[in-house]
Order: sequence, then structure tokens, then C-alpha cells
Amino acid sequence: MKKKIALVCFSILLCITITILNEYLRNDIIPSGVFFCGVDVGGLSREEAENKFKEIIENIMKKTLLLTFENKRWIFRINEHIDIDEKKSIDNIFTYIKKDNLLQRYFLYQRLKNSPVYFEPVIIFNEDYLKTTFDDINKEIMVEPVDASFKLENEILTITNDINGRTIDEMELKREIVKALYTDTKTILIPTKELRSNNSKEKLQSMGIEVKIAEYSTEFNKALKGRTENIKLAAKKLNYHIIPHGQVFSFNEVVGERTKEKGYEEAAVFINNEVVNDIGGGVCQVSSTIYNLALLIDLEIIERTNHSLPVSYVPLGRDATVNYNNIDLKFKNNTGGYLLLITEVIDDTLTAKFFGSKKQYNYIELFSETIKTISPPVNIQKDNNLYKGEVKIKQGSNGYQVKLWKEYINNRERGKKLISEDVYNPTPTIIYVGEKTDNHNSEVEIVDKTTSSFEDNE
Repeated sequence: MKKKIALVCFSILLCITITILNEYLRNDIIPSGVFFCGVDVGGLSREEAENKFKEIIENIMKKTLLLTFENKRWIFRINEHIDIDEKKSIDNIFTYIKKDNLLQRYFLYQRLKNSPVYFEPVIIFNEDYLKTTFDDINKEIMVEPVDASFKLENEILTITNDINGRTIDEMELKREIVKALYTDTKTILIPTKELRSNNSKEKLQSMGIEVKIAEYSTEFNKALKGRTENIKLAAKKLNYHIIPHGQVFSFNEVVGERTKEKGYEEAAVFINNEVVNDIGGGVCQVSSTIYNLALLIDLEIIERTNHSLPVSYVPLGRDATVNYNNIDLKFKNNTGGYLLLITEVIDDTLTAKFFGSKKQYNYIELFSETIKTISPPVNIQKDNNLYKGEVKIKQGSNGYQVKLWKEYINNRERGKKLISEDVYNPTPTIIYVGEKTDNHNSEVEIVDKTTSSFEDNE
């Protein structure tokens, strides 16, 4: 009988205990040891938590931070850059405390007694506005890195030091702003990160570029202002260009399109065997100079086209015309090391130089051989501006068939080898015959007498 009474009492006590524990360990009440934005929210129901969160969030949104860097200051208003998802913030807490059974809830409560949990609000950044603010600040903080570079002075090649730059560390700054939302922090020192230069001094030194290995120069008429400017612009694009071993150099790729917007002017060019003015005239003298430089150390020529008419600044067979998107000059660095191309314009002379490592190169001599001289055709045209009996002659010029040979001069290879065979068109001699009547004079006038090549064109 006593055992039955004891069992009944134990059962009643157990039920009461479970009921009390179940009430104490309710899923809809935040247990002690849970913090939101640094505030203890233990013991609050969901409704109470919503009211409390609203109060906390309203205070956060009123905050203004002072961002500083050295002696500069910027005001950062939270409500302009940030929104807080109140519902998700509350859901995160109640999801965390919700457990399937009494035992799990009990262990959670015990754990929170020793190890409180701190929840942060679910923050939504106004990314567009934030980026604008960060960009404006960065304009006053950012320092661009300076690459190490080659520098040629008095024929001595040196390497300048590289200098690292700095910029805002945006991710770290965002983290600092978030931390300041629920602390007493009012001022944030803007974090920065280092911007590494692309080319360090050590990187350039490792290329082994030390000595001049080839040089070639051409002259031009500096009185032709447009043409001179075009030569300078193209040469500037090529100056200090590095060509790694195995890389194919493309003139058009490095120099880019020759347009008026880029500063190129009109000057004489060859189009359909005639001399006309066009944007970029004179750039072909730069490509021809580079072509001769490449030939001198026996680089592999991938693509090269001669002009339709002879030019005066290089020997026959040694010119290289270019036209963006149509005709290019390409050659491959087959030297086994890096090449540095340096171009300079001094007075009326364009000079191109290759610098490389201290090694043996295939130096060659070049020989142009005229296989055939092509006489200019003669065209007779009637001219109503001349009287009968009057004749005006526009003198044409010869064309040529030319072979270019190379001969090695450092004993690595012997004998002559053919590089190219080119044809330059003649320009016709035009005889203008008068058609007007009532003229008592008859005369012959020779105009536009030319030499065998066209000076200062292309």
C-alpha cells in the first residue's frame, strides 16, 4: 500500500516538474544569455522582442559616424547607407532557440548560462549609395602605385624603383561600420590596403635586359608638321615596349588605331598608286624603321608588306607599310630572352633601338638587289584648259622589282639568304594635250617631275 502511495506521489511530482520545466523552457520565450546588438533580450516573448528590437533599430538608424584618415574627416549617416531587416533579425533568434524536445531545450539553456550568444542585426547596405560615398572618399585617400620602369639616359640603361600605392579597404570598413552600429563607437579610422605595383624592380632586373644590341635610324622632313606629329605619336606608343621570348610583336596592336581623336593628323599616304592626304600619314616610316631593326638581329618576320610605290627613307625592299585592321607588321622574338624596344625622335631623326641580355645574337648585313627597273607607262589625255598646240607633261617615275638578301656576319651561319622579293609600281607619265582653239602659241610644259622614289610620303 505504501509503495502504491509513493509511486502516485512520485508521478504527481514528476508531472508538476515537467510542467514547470516545459513552461520555463518554452520555445516562444527568449532564454537568458541571448543578446541583440549588445542588449540582453532574455525573457522576452516574440511580441516583446519586436517592440524592443524596434527601439534598438530606431536608435541605430539615428546614428552618425565620423570617418577619419590622417587630417581628413567625413560624416557618415547610417540611415542613408544602411537598412535593417527587423523581421529576419528576430527570426534568427527564435530559429536558434527553437528545439524539438524538452531535453534539447534544457541543454541549450544550460549552455547559454556559461556561453552567452550575441546576435547582430540583418543589415542591408544601399550598395550604390555606399559605393558613391566610398569612391568620393577614396579620391582623397587613394595613391596609385608606380611601376618600376626602364630609363635610358646618355645610352646608359637603368631601372627606376617601384612604389606601392594605397586604397580604401572597403570590406574592412564595412565591418567596422557594422560593429559601430551597436556600440558606443562614434569615430572610425578608415582602414586601407596596399596596392602593389604591376612591375617591381626585381621583376625587371630578372629579365636580364642590360645592353644595346641593335639600332636603326631614318630621317624625315620636320617642316611637314602633320607627318612629323604622326611619327612622334606612333614612336611614343612603342617606346619602352617589352617583348618576351616567343611573343609575336604586332605593330597595330601596340600603336593602336590612328585616329583624329588620338591626335593624328592628315599627311601624305599612298592609295591606289597615288599620293593623297589621310589621317596618320607618316606612321609607315615608324613601322619601316622597326622592321629594319628587327632584320638586323634576324628576328622571325611573321607579316610584312611593302608599299605600292618606292619610299625615300629606307632602301628598296626594306620598307613595311601598315594600315589598321588591314595590313600589319609582325615579328617574333626568337632570341631566347627579353627584348626592350626604345624609340626616340630627335630633331629630324627617328631612332629605334633594341636592348637585351649579354649574349650572342645573329647579326646580319642587308643587301637590296634591283632585279628589274620598270619604266613608267605614258598616258595621253585631252585637256580643255589648254589651247591647241599646247602640251603639259606630268612626269612619271620608275617602278622596281627588288630582292632583299641577308648575310650573317658573326659566323653562326654563312652565305646569303633571301628575305623578300618585292615589286614597286611605276607611276605613269601623263601628257595633257590642249583642246582650246584661237591660240597662236604652242608650247610644251613639263610639270611634277619626280625622282625614282617618293619623298616624305607614307
